[in-house]
Amino acid sequence: MRLTILGIIMLMVLFMTSGVNSFVGITWGRMQTQQLSPAMVVDLLLQNKIPSLRLMTSGYDIIEVFAATNISISVTMGNSFMYPAKRKDLAYNWVNERIKTPINKGVNIVELTIGSEPFSNTFLKKVSNYEVVNVLKIMRESLDAMDLGYVKTTTAHGMDVLKVLKFPSEADFRDDIKKEMLESLAEFNRTGAPFVLILFPIHFVKEILKYPMEFAFFDNNSGFTIEDGNVTYTNAVELMIDSVAWAIKKAGYPNMKIRIAQIGWPTDGYLHANVQNAERFHRGLLKFIVSQKGTPLKPGPMDIYLHSLCDENIFATMFGTFQRHWGIYRADGHPKYKIDFSLQGHDKYPTQAKGIVKMPNRWCIYNGDKSNLELVHKNYELACQAADCTRLEQGGSCDGLNFDSKMSYAWNAFFQKNKQQVKACDFDGLGRIVATNPSEKNCEFPIEILSYQDQTVQNGMKLRI
Repeated sequence: MRLTILGIIMLMVLFMTSGVNSFVGITWGRMQTQQLSPAMVVDLLLQNKIPSLRLMTSGYDIIEVFAATNISISVTMGNSFMYPAKRKDLAYNWVNERIKTPINKGVNIVELTIGSEPFSNTFLKKVSNYEVVNVLKIMRESLDAMDLGYVKTTTAHGMDVLKVLKFPSEADFRDDIKKEMLESLAEFNRTGAPFVLILFPIHFVKEILKYPMEFAFFDNNSGFTIEDGNVTYTNAVELMIDSVAWAIKKAGYPNMKIRIAQIGWPTDGYLHANVQNAERFHRGLLKFIVSQKGTPLKPGPMDIYLHSLCDENIFATMFGTFQRHWGIYRADGHPKYKIDFSLQGHDKYPTQAKGIVKMPNRWCIYNGDKSNLELVHKNYELACQAADCTRLEQGGSCDGLNFDSKMSYAWNAFFQKNKQQVKACDFDGLGRIVATNPSEKNCEFPIEILSYQDQTVQNGMKLRI
């Protein structure tokens, strides 16, 4: 039988697509003063053809909005519920309310992540929890008892579960958590769950490896590489994945799947954190995913969740001020940079959130009165304790503001957080409301949106994070 050139191409395309068992999803955290409505988020995902969403909470108050959308949902049981979940009756009730009930209503929940970085000794070391393996087994039993065996149970870990070594082939789990990691891997292997990995290349390259920042990008222009035996690593992402893969292999599970639960690039609040670098990083990352080549130790397609959908301006800054600026979208639903979620390599912005209602064009600024600088500084500190001033940090987009503009930024951040109430621009007589935008080059003074929390909720149900 003779095949035409077109026929051959069609067969190749069919072979390539049918053999792919991976996805590019996105995370959604809800630590914002003004949240996008869940319906807007659904629309963003559908318009951008994003097939999977990882909720950073259980999302039980809003999850039903995803019913009948066919969007795959991964939910998170937070560290705060880890202790109660050791009781089987409470674990069963949690699964029934937050997993089974939404599924019965048409929500496509496919995964439950137990805790977040429970063995962290860096970002989340204050909430470490060594009960995670026991809870993981209890939650698995609860799901199985409800005929929800297809819902995977796993735990998300960061790079800090490893000893810090230069070469991936030398990697292994930290001695102080070796026992717990081996128990976790045994449970993942028993249930067919993936090892879920959190990657922050910008932080890992700068603070841990202390390598040139170019190494964080897939189009590394520095010429800096890492030679590990006969393998050459030209970028940090492949090196990070293979470091974890080596540790898992040494534990006896060379074929365990690794899923990337969070990977992205912040746009503010940190050196090298800006829109240009974020766009560049994601462009290289998505090309890497589309290529399906994988890494030297884990070749083939790979599942990832981009982090994250939008900024979270009340996320705890003890984890780093840049943690509030991971969003591909600003909190008002506008995309920050070009990214093609369709994976076709188009040079375009993603769709904008629809139905956004902004507050009036009003800003609060410092009136310039310097007769009592102690009072000015006091009000600045109070404003930034309550509102988000992370863009003013060293390396942030508003780092270079002069004194008056810096005070004005803080005044306005507080004013907007408090929904432009006139009394929120008093500051002991040091503030005034203006209708002229005080934004400066590279430093935007934002206006908040009418948020989900401000809108009427059916049956009087209150929003619960």
